[in-house]
Amino acid sequence: MEPSLSPIRLLRGHTDWVQEVSFSKNRNELKVVSTSNDKTVRIWDVETGEQEHLLEGHASKICGLAVSMDGSGIVSGAEDGKIIIWDTDTKEIIRCLSHHTGWVFCVRFSPDEKRLASASFDGTLKIWDVETWELVFDIDDHQGIVGTVAYSPNGTKIASGSYDQTVRIWNAATGKQQTQPLSHSEAVYSIVWSPDSRRLFSACDDGQIYFWSAPTGTQLGSPLRAHSDIINLLAISSDGELLASASMDHTARLWSTSTRKPFGRVLQHASGVATVAFSPDGQLVATGGVQNIIFLWDISQESTIMTNAVSPSFVPPASNITSYIDQLSASSDSLLTPASDELPHGTEFATELVGSRDATSSPSPSLPPQSHSNHEITTPARSSLAVELSDRIQVLPETVSSRGAAASSPSFPPQGSSRLQIPIPLASASTPVLASPPKSFWKRFPMFNRSAASVDSKRWKFPRIGNIMRRKHQNVGPDDAQH
Repeated sequence: MEPSLSPIRLLRGHTDWVQEVSFSKNRNELKVVSTSNDKTVRIWDVETGEQEHLLEGHASKICGLAVSMDGSGIVSGAEDGKIIIWDTDTKEIIRCLSHHTGWVFCVRFSPDEKRLASASFDGTLKIWDVETWELVFDIDDHQGIVGTVAYSPNGTKIASGSYDQTVRIWNAATGKQQTQPLSHSEAVYSIVWSPDSRRLFSACDDGQIYFWSAPTGTQLGSPLRAHSDIINLLAISSDGELLASASMDHTARLWSTSTRKPFGRVLQHASGVATVAFSPDGQLVATGGVQNIIFLWDISQESTIMTNAVSPSFVPPASNITSYIDQLSASSDSLLTPASDELPHGTEFATELVGSRDATSSPSPSLPPQSHSNHEITTPARSSLAVELSDRIQVLPETVSSRGAAASSPSFPPQGSSRLQIPIPLASASTPVLASPPKSFWKRFPMFNRSAASVDSKRWKFPRIGNIMRRKHQNVGPDDAQH
């Protein structure tokens, strides 16, 4: 079995699938915000694990989630196409938008929080003005469901991912497409940007993570065979050094963005994982899924665990098998490597040594993200035993190094993990971070009209909806089909 980490806290209260989670810093207190199929948005205290607030107002299952930097504004998107904007101080509904005609899978603020992007089952990407909540752009170029959207950290670009197997990059100011569509082998479920806005990471139905040059739209090396099943969601740490992936293969995993190697132990669940998020300082990870529980994990002392890379064409005999690893070419930033199906079956790459992530480089939760760098190993520790993974696959003894002990994290007693069941692919990574601490979210808009508004739009038709949803309905009933 693969070595797995134990969660430090279980947040209980939802009565149906946990669809998305996000960390929030409110009055210097760390919170977790969550959406669920139980039609509620909930706010949790990280230190105590207690539910603090229950926001009710949606009439259908909730998926999309975005939280303002100061924690005072929350946006949630639901199955009926409604988007609700909440004031967390008063627990009031500020505005209800009904432009979409299907599931709102993903909502994301721009870095300056002046605009909001929403991605929907109706095949459209919509951009909203946060001060007036008027529709700025209504983009329908995708040929299928739009499942994910993300603003670049510099605020100049928007990336959207679709079940049409493409990612498209748009000019945030004009709404015009900037590059050719970035082609994938399967439906795209999640997108995150590197902090410098130069790289884009996307996750797919095929369990692979793709790496892209955002300025050119060029694929950087071969995709990483990260999971043996659908990847529902990606998250990236604020320093850009770690990726987290949540998958239907019952695991969430951490990856080094510079080496594409696994970082630390697997976050094992009993069934599919729907969502994953990093805390602002990168020391905690939250996951959730169909068991109605939010899991908190302390990764501050995790090590970079090395494995022998396996052939990209290898198919695991069990869901708990080791992650697939691609060897990162030294010239991956400029050259395309052969596709996985061009490699001979059974090809193996030499094991590499990778340094741990230096925890002291992680920014304070109250500070904006800082530039990231790769850190050298100074005092490596030697692993004493090989770790058995599954049928004849081992993690050989390698040089590893824990994250800096100086990093702080809540001192929770470890608890046993509960076992999950099955999620549906969901929204994308965490809300972009502002360059400087903002004023209270709603107070920055003195002319803001808080009255409710509802706008209807023409329904978007799908000529090939049966083919698009083919894989989603293999294990999910029609009432639970989502992403």
